[in-house]
Amino acid sequence: MIFIPAYAKLNLALSVVGRLPDGRHELRSVVVRLDWHDLVGAEFVRVEVAEEAPEIGLTVSGPAAAEVPVEDNLVLRAARAVVPGRPAGAVRLCLEKRLPAAAGLGGGSADAAAVLRLLGGAGISAWDPGMLRLADTLGSDVPACLAGGSLLVGGAGERLMPIFHPPLDLTVAVAGRSGTAATFAALTPDEWRGPERPEVLAGLLAQGRPVEAELLGSDLEAAACRAHPELAAGLLRLRDALPATAWHLTGSGGAVFALAAGRGEAEAVAARTRDLGFTARACRTVAV
Repeated sequence: MIFIPAYAKLNLALSVVGRLPDGRHELRSVVVRLDWHDLVGAEFVRVEVAEEAPEIGLTVSGPAAAEVPVEDNLVLRAARAVVPGRPAGAVRLCLEKRLPAAAGLGGGSADAAAVLRLLGGAGISAWDPGMLRLADTLGSDVPACLAGGSLLVGGAGERLMPIFHPPLDLTVAVAGRSGTAATFAALTPDEWRGPERPEVLAGLLAQGRPVEAELLGSDLEAAACRAHPELAAGLLRLRDALPATAWHLTGSGGAVFALAAGRGEAEAVAARTRDLGFTARACRTVAV
C-alpha cells in the first residue's frame, strides 16, 4: 500500500466577489498548503472473481477518526469517482485522520485530493484539466488541494494560479467549530469586499515582500461568528488573552491563524494558545 500526506490548506485571505450563474458564491482567495496533514493510503487489488464495479474498502484511524462519517465521506466519493474504467478488483483505502474537522483547514478535501492522486493512474498530473474538473465535482476546495502549493484562487474554487514565495511560519489554532453552508447562509452582500485584497496579497508574496495584516483574513468572519456562537466566543477569548497576536479566520473557520517572524515565535504562540485550552500548532507553508 502506498501512503501520501494530505496537507491542510489555509486561506490567508478570502474575499467574496459576487454570485455565479449556478448560484455559488464567486470568491477570490490566497490559499497555502501547510505542513500539517492526514495520511492517505491506497492499493488496487486484483481478485479472481470481481463485481463489475470495484469494491472499495476504507479503514480510518488516528486522533480525529471519530470525525469521519462511515458511509458517506469525501474519501469514498473520490474513490468512486475515479475508479470506473480500472481493472476489476478491489480498492483498499486507509486514512489516518489527524486534521480537525469543521475547522476550515480542508481536511476532507485534502483527503479526497490524495485519493485522486493515488488512484488517478501513473503519469497523471495534479494539474491535468480532466482531473481538476473531477476534483471540482467533489467540492470547491478539492481542486486547490489537488494542485497543491500556494495559489490565487478564483471562481467558486476551480480557477487556480500558482504563487511562488518563501516559506511562511504561522500559528494555527481551532477557535471553534464552523460549517460552510451555515456560514454562507448568514453572509450578507454588504460583507462582500471584492477581489482586490487577495490579489494585492498574492503580488506581495510573489515579490517576497512583507505582508500587511489588513490584507489577511476572511470576508466570512462576521457571518461565521453569527452562525456559530461557539466560534465567536472562542475567537473573542483568544484575542482578549493574547492581544499582541493578530488572529485571522481561515475561510469559513473555525481555525484561525497568526503569522510569525519565525519558527520559534510560532511555537511560542502555539504553546500559549494550548495553555488556554485550544488545539494549536506551529506550521510552515509547503510548496509541493
